[in-house]
Amino acid sequence: MTDLIGNKKTERIRSAEELIAQGEKVLAEAGLRAEDFLIKPGKAKKEPPKAEPETQEHTPIFPGSVSDSFILSYNPFGIALISKSNEYFQGTKAEIPLMQADNQTPLKGEVQNMYLLKRLALVTALYKNPGLNPDNFWPISPEQSERLLHDGKMPNASTSWEDLALLLYGHSSKGQNPVEAKALYESMKRYQRELGLSKSDLEKKLVVVNAGLEKNDKAPHGVVPVVLPGLTEAYHLDVLEKVGPNQEFKFEYGLDRGLPKIDDLGKGTRTLYMPSETANIGLRVLVRSGYLDVSAGYGGLCSSNAVGRVRFAPQGAKKS
Repeated sequence: MTDLIGNKKTERIRSAEELIAQGEKVLAEAGLRAEDFLIKPGKAKKEPPKAEPETQEHTPIFPGSVSDSFILSYNPFGIALISKSNEYFQGTKAEIPLMQADNQTPLKGEVQNMYLLKRLALVTALYKNPGLNPDNFWPISPEQSERLLHDGKMPNASTSWEDLALLLYGHSSKGQNPVEAKALYESMKRYQRELGLSKSDLEKKLVVVNAGLEKNDKAPHGVVPVVLPGLTEAYHLDVLEKVGPNQEFKFEYGLDRGLPKIDDLGKGTRTLYMPSETANIGLRVLVRSGYLDVSAGYGGLCSSNAVGRVRFAPQGAKKS
């Protein structure tokens, strides 16, 4: 009986020693000692260091400038891209025609009547099908648009109109495009870390570049904008605070990621149009008009315009 009890006691002691040794090994690997956590007279117990929260550096996928661009046309690249896009968004306002009204004659030349939802449909198709895009062609960003203008590399820009990005001023049910604003806001909350945004950033007025689309039967146009992780960018610019009645400003170029800096307002021949509201602004579109003016308050997500175009450019390598 004694031997049995003694053996069990020995096993318990051995197990305890092994646990202590294992614990000391773990602490040693972390650069700590067991003595550091003993309560000593007159000294408070030392807590183990708290792990730093994981962070993910956010870097733009696209360079600030590109050397050249082209307008999407009904060529092999354009037709393949539009066909794939229409597979996702047929029957919605994001669908892009491939045939003339008679449904028998293929369309040719530049793809006309382009607006924001069609642009985002193309972005979504490229995102989901990298095989369509061996040359890494993507629609130009707002900053690239302005730098192409600045460098004189956008010929005939005054003959076209381009919806460049979304502007999320807020997500109130009383604002412009409330269903789409709410959907985009919720998607941004979900991918907050990937976007490099803090919780407070989400409540700021934001430029949203390269959002994607999802079908939504409850949305007015059959689709809602969403974040495409690793591609979509969102950022605040101070000039977005310049909202209110009669807020129109002269400027030359929008080289602060697509819009002019506040200090540059009042200089130049182009006009920047801001929302006239100060509350419940909702979701708007950043537009470069045929007069080369820029609107940061346009409310139409699918306002058809015969001169609407989408410019593409070869971009830098995507993030892995």
